[in-house]
Amino acid sequence: MILRATIFLLASANMLAGGLSQYSDLVVADSTGKPREPGSVRITYLGTNGYRFEAAGHSLLVDPYFSRISLNQAAFNLPIQPDVGQIHENVTNGEVDAILVTHGHFDHLLDVPTLMNRTGARLIGSRTSAELARRAGASPSKCDAVVPGSHRTIGPWRISVLSASHDRLPFIGVPFNGTLKGNAAPTRAADWVCGEPLSYLIAANGMKIFIDSGGTASILPPGGVGPVDLAILGVALSDARARFPATVQRLRPRYVVPSHQDNFFVPLKRGFQFGPMSDFPFVRRTYENQRLPGKLILLDYFRPWTLPRT
Repeated sequence: MILRATIFLLASANMLAGGLSQYSDLVVADSTGKPREPGSVRITYLGTNGYRFEAAGHSLLVDPYFSRISLNQAAFNLPIQPDVGQIHENVTNGEVDAILVTHGHFDHLLDVPTLMNRTGARLIGSRTSAELARRAGASPSKCDAVVPGSHRTIGPWRISVLSASHDRLPFIGVPFNGTLKGNAAPTRAADWVCGEPLSYLIAANGMKIFIDSGGTASILPPGGVGPVDLAILGVALSDARARFPATVQRLRPRYVVPSHQDNFFVPLKRGFQFGPMSDFPFVRRTYENQRLPGKLILLDYFRPWTLPRT
């Protein structure tokens, strides 16, 4: 009941949220028709905390979520399922090496089993995420459960798994923070439990990218991770925004993308809209006032951007 009230409060607050046009000075994207530099890494924002990375003819996904279940489905814990049409529209067969998942919530994992079966990609995620994917129909042989300290090499991608935490909603803490029970397939939003949050360091073509989905100040990236070329940091909730300065200082990035700040109950076709609890003006003020390292940038849906080489 508390979660339902919180979600409806967020929905009403969203009427005040806007899009990216007011921050056009920070939005980056490749010029139309611009060829990629040899040895480059290209990043495409897919919405929520979803990204596609491309390098040397290979592709890697992180937290891809296209289905965008409705607010009512989440608030009333109604049955949910992937939007196969949206998934097929945005990801074609055979173009993905692996899918990295930061935790088990529906806005990070719901679409992943369908994507795995469509592309043949393997899942890299926590024990809980791997088990949820298996229960939702993914091949067990493709579900790679990892822990902090794990390392994987897939094509050009060298992936290091790091600890993380999940930021908290007002009044309730981490949403859907229970444990897996029984062996039934997940059918409702609450079935997609958080599990063990992870972050990732991804290296390819001599460049390093750090990505998380947010968190609390209790867990920061390890001191030896930085400097990185790009830091993608979730800032959906106040916990994540509070840890933002220390995280940037720890990573010493060339570029910083504040992530997971759009309204993921709104269909992608309606364009980017800031989420009701996001506060990008605070993030920008903090970045500028504290003179944090690197360049603050924003990415819009499905507009690729090639990470510049040093």
